[in-house]
Order: sequence, then C-alpha cells, then structure tokens
Amino acid sequence: MKKGLFLLLTLALSACSPFVEVTDLNDLNPETLNRALRVKTFVIGQPTPAHYTAIAPVTAFSCKHLMTDPPASKGNALLQLQVKALELGASAVVNVSFDTRDTDTFGTNCWETVQASGVAVR
Repeated sequence: MKKGLFLLLTLALSACSPFVEVTDLNDLNPETLNRALRVKTFVIGQPTPAHYTAIAPVTAFSCKHLMTDPPASKGNALLQLQVKALELGASAVVNVSFDTRDTDTFGTNCWETVQASGVAVR
C-alpha cells in the first residue's frame, strides 16, 4: 500500500513540469533578454559568418505544457536557443533547424513542442 501511494505521488509530481529544459523568459532580467536577442541566428542554408569558432551544439524547446499556456512556437524556441547560446558565451548560432512535434507528451511532458537546434559560435 505504501509503495503504491509513493508511486502515485511520484507520478503526480513528475507531471508538474516539462521533461525538457525550458527557460521562463518572464524571469530573465531585461539586460539578459536584450543580450540574448543580439545573438545572431543563421538557419541551415543561410550564409554564415566567414570566420567563427564553434563552441558546442545547442538545443532548446518551446513547450505548451499546460492547457492554459500559449502554443509552442518557432519564435519562442529560437529565443530559448539564443538564451542558451548566450549562456555559452556565443555571439551567434549557425545551422539552426526546427522540429515541430504536435503531441509528444511521453518524451517531453508537453502538449506540443517546437525544438530549435544549432551550433553556438563566437
């Protein structure tokens, strides 16, 4: 009985947040948000800066977790990507691509997601 209650409680608590890292952009201070917006992005196929040093691959998600959340969007996923790149010290993200997942509740615990991926560079 105790194991069943523990399992139920664990499942209930794990359903309280997305399984993917999502930054609450409302919690960012305005200076950090402005700096993130200045991180340039280049989608796959778009000409990239001539000289850059790759820092690391970076991935970010836009997640509609609760029914009351706004829909997941490419714009939000891109801003999430810019924030992560800024945290790595990047000035740009190259080879940006998007993956839209309408209903992926098992892998992300979101009603819908948009994943943005690229390579953080300076």
